[in-house]
Amino acid sequence: FSSLAFYGSWMLRDDMQRQLSQQQLSTVSLLAEEINQQLAERLRALQLISGQISPGLLADRRALQRHLEHHHVFQQMFNGGTFITDTNGTAIADVPLATGRVGINYMDVDSIAAALKQGKSTVGRPVMGRKLKAPLFGMATPIYDGQKRIVGALYGITNLGKPSFLDRIAANRYGKTGGYLLVAPQQRLIVTASDKRRIMTSIPRSGNAQIEHFLDGAEGSAVLVNPLGVEVLGSVKKVPVAGWFVAVTLPTAEAFAPLRAMQQRRLLAMAFLMLLVAGVAWGLTWWMLRRQLAPMARP
Repeated sequence: FSSLAFYGSWMLRDDMQRQLSQQQLSTVSLLAEEINQQLAERLRALQLISGQISPGLLADRRALQRHLEHHHVFQQMFNGGTFITDTNGTAIADVPLATGRVGINYMDVDSIAAALKQGKSTVGRPVMGRKLKAPLFGMATPIYDGQKRIVGALYGITNLGKPSFLDRIAANRYGKTGGYLLVAPQQRLIVTASDKRRIMTSIPRSGNAQIEHFLDGAEGSAVLVNPLGVEVLGSVKKVPVAGWFVAVTLPTAEAFAPLRAMQQRRLLAMAFLMLLVAGVAWGLTWWMLRRQLAPMARP
């Protein structure tokens, strides 16, 4: 009977894990798609504005500064501001100007280097900002002249320390104790997370095969032990524009709490039933022995 109960519990946990995994994957897929669209929209905006910048405008620093400040809707997309560089990667126009980025060389920024050297529009790796002194990531696109030669780059910044389109991750939890993560697998870095302690922290090489599987590009759901040593049910979905992924995790202690509660009630019921059966068996045995031995007690 106990073996049958154990098998039933194991099957129930397996079914429960499958259903929870499907729910998680559906949730994280919607979130990853939203973030991907937001990033793609910002890259398109950068490309649109860069297409309006001519070599003549680049040569007139005051006019270039006014042109950049004029695009208010564009500026609202980047809560850390935007700036334009020359072909050497030095900032020549900046919004907000008070940030003080003009005159600083940013050729060491991966996305700016990709724009200037390879003509690529990319999302850069998360870093600590030199001027903003906050975790941020940027995206850059090249500026071309009439002969399709690269003459500069336009760069937009998302400050992770301020409200942004990523607040769906940073400001929400999953369940009571679960949460979301936005991960840059190339740098093994957590870009932002529901747990503020994990923002801009590295993911160590722990030897956990499932974590490495996700970092290598896999999608899906699994039960694993996270870098904090907590067993969780997690699901992962890619954000193709940036090469990142969104993960949602829920400690198994919460995920399977209803199953454990049911198992405890079942154990109590089994214990009560066994005591009842033992009591009835003892009573029947006593009655039978008394009946069998009754003649011996007669005078």
